Amino acid sequence: MEFGRGLVSLMTVGIWWWWLMREAVSDPQTNLLIQGCSTYSPPNLSDFYSNLNDTLSDLKTQLSDNKRFATAQRTRSTGTVYGLAQCRNYMSTEDCVACFNTAQSDIRNCSSANGARVIYDGCFLR
Repeated sequence: MEFGRGLVSLMTVGIWWWWLMREAVSDPQTNLLIQGCSTYSPPNLSDFYSNLNDTLSDLKTQLSDNKRFATAQRTRSTGTVYGLAQCRNYMSTEDCVACFNTAQSDIRNCSSANGARVIYDGCFLR
């Protein structure tokens, strides 16, 4: 009789635990809300892309360090690239970085525009 009660209790706790964990599924929330690109181009595309790559890399490093807000800037000869990224505070680091990766990919669709922004449910990048 005691064994039966223990087994029922164990099964109840197991089912309850499974039910809680299934609700904790990862979601980077990458539903695109707004995307905007500047109509202006930088004077030196080579320097711009180099600065852009370094800035985006720095932002990703900061977000990977369990931060939800990151800023960075890089300057090479003719121009400076400024970047700002933010994730919602309830997102896991993995979901934040996944959202940033999507934003980074989409912001590059602005080609040679010297300004851009993308806003998702879970994060934004400027």
